Formats: sequence, C-alpha cells, structure tokens
Amino acid sequence: MIVKKMRAIKALPEYLQPKILSAVAYVHETAPNLNKAVERINTLSKHLKPKEIKWVMSLLAFEKFLDMVQDSDDFKNQVSKIKERTIQ
Repeated sequence: MIVKKMRAIKALPEYLQPKILSAVAYVHETAPNLNKAVERINTLSKHLKPKEIKWVMSLLAFEKFLDMVQDSDDFKNQVSKIKERTIQ
C-alpha cells in the first residue's frame, strides 16, 4: 500500500482523516502477525509524517488502552459514583 493523496474531510479531526484510517486498516489486517505489522509500519513511515505515524500507532493501540482504563480502580470508582446518582 502506498499512501495516496486523499481528500481531507473538513468535519473530522486530522487523526480521523481517510489517509490515517486507511493506514490503520493496512497495518491491522496483518493481525495477529506482529512481524508483518512492523514491516507495514516501517513502510508507512516512509510515506507519512512522524505525527501521522503517531496517530496510526495510537489508533492501533486504542482498544488495549481502553481495556487498561476500564480495569483501573479510578474508572471503577467513577462508574460506582455514576450508578449511585442514576435513578434505577
């Protein structure tokens, strides 16, 4: 995959532009082959700016990050507080 010049969508932030999402899909389709994913990330780094690679990597790690947050005590305490305030 070579990142082509894609039309930006003004209503979306930079990190959700088609070019970034396309790069995420390109790397993600190699799962669970980590070696192949690293090869693709290296290929993308030749075509994307460092800031764009950062967004790609962040989006690839987003689900894992959410799992970590959900398992934290702070998150569990916040959920408990919200449930206490909610009429059931």
